[in-house]
Amino acid sequence: MLPSFPKAQKILDEQRNKQMFAAKAKIFPHHIHPPVQPIIEGKQTDFQREDRKIKPLKIEPHRFTISIDTSSGKGLTLEVFNQKATELGEGMGKQMFQMLLGTIEEAVAETGNEVKVKKGDLKKEDILRLFEMGTHNFDEHGNPTGQFLCGSEFAQELTKHKDEWEQDKEFVAKVEEIKRRKKEEFNEREARRRLAD
Repeated sequence: MLPSFPKAQKILDEQRNKQMFAAKAKIFPHHIHPPVQPIIEGKQTDFQREDRKIKPLKIEPHRFTISIDTSSGKGLTLEVFNQKATELGEGMGKQMFQMLLGTIEEAVAETGNEVKVKKGDLKKEDILRLFEMGTHNFDEHGNPTGQFLCGSEFAQELTKHKDEWEQDKEFVAKVEEIKRRKKEEFNEREARRRLAD
């Protein structure tokens, strides 16, 4: 029987987790992670949407594996150990991000809250339509709490127009008007929620 070194194992486990979760957070940051309620047991569950429709929650296992060459009979160097932990974290992060994007795309298709933009043809009106769609939430200081997720090509196009559009007073006024209306809608929703509680 091989000897056991629990203290060394604990140190390695902590280092692996630290490296792995740091790598995962670079791809799938904590601030975009949706709230999670742990499911203790069972293979199926459902949730009720705001429109009171009950939907099944798809529970699927996600796995990401790495391989380590042990043919030399030598242990891992700390550098290789950290590299493998990073690979695990990146794999987990990519799977989690794809799962989130898949869920968002499914919701967008179902609700019809979709804005189709041809590559290289982004207009101010497209952005205003995006802001108009959906429900917006605000923090206690009145600042929007929503997050805008988009692909890298769309992000580059937004960045390309950002400075120019921020100088357009008419566009900025329209954005502020949408924000004001969405804040009023939020306040009404919160007032109704407090009455129900």
